[in-house]
Amino acid sequence: MADPIISVNNITFNYPPNITALNGITFKVMPGERVALLGPNGSGKSTLILLIAGLLTPNSGEINVFGEKTTSKNFQKLRPRIGIVFQDPDDQLFNPSVIEDIEYGPQNLKLPNKTIQTQSTQILKKMNLTHLKNRPPHRLSFGEKKQVALATALVLNPDLLILDEPTANLDLISRRNLIDTLNELNKTGTTIIISTHDAEAIPELADRIIVISHGLKLTEGKTRTVLQDNNLLEKSGLEPPTITNLFTELGKQGLIKQIPLTLKEGKEELTNLLKNNPQC
Repeated sequence: MADPIISVNNITFNYPPNITALNGITFKVMPGERVALLGPNGSGKSTLILLIAGLLTPNSGEINVFGEKTTSKNFQKLRPRIGIVFQDPDDQLFNPSVIEDIEYGPQNLKLPNKTIQTQSTQILKKMNLTHLKNRPPHRLSFGEKKQVALATALVLNPDLLILDEPTANLDLISRRNLIDTLNELNKTGTTIIISTHDAEAIPELADRIIVISHGLKLTEGKTRTVLQDNNLLEKSGLEPPTITNLFTELGKQGLIKQIPLTLKEGKEELTNLLKNNPQC
């Protein structure tokens, strides 16, 4: 069996003055997984991804990524294998042009100029951003900024991609493009971990969910199982996807076999229901 890419062992983290953000969190992420850290705002999930990325240090406990402690000197050598995308793209776009932001990471690693140019050109083309490469980031729409921020993380072909609230404030087209991009990456072997309170997007973005509330891990499990646990979600200050709420009553009445999580699944269940029950 493969070793976990991420191993979080009983970590705690406090912000001054002694405000507990995380308390005793433990979980693992295996290679190639798509995992969502689900919790309401202020639950501690954003702090958790900063700890995993080695940008914060836990007060106690231990985090290992690719077999190295995030607090070790050797961990710095692993940073090129980890891509991180913050909730606010303005936090990572600070150069005069899009192309300079995308080339910033490879330049920091002192890669050859030819390699930098090749990789930057490839990621711009792959994400349909070539037409923006000379634009100032602050002149872009929010959705374009999100795409560019993702490109700055992907230009180094990371093995692990960490995203904080990736779907927040996106229009429908930008949201769809982002979901498709992340799933294409996962198919090529990239491990993806997202922090989100957006239960609507999770069925298309994650196979497993870890629920965080008030700095505690309430549960973890398969996406379908967790998102159908209304009591747990309500306790966590969350709601299941709208489509799931809509069909839950039909499931209680035994009219459908599986409660859908996505619009596509909902259409299929409704079609089957009407075929089998013409009187409806």
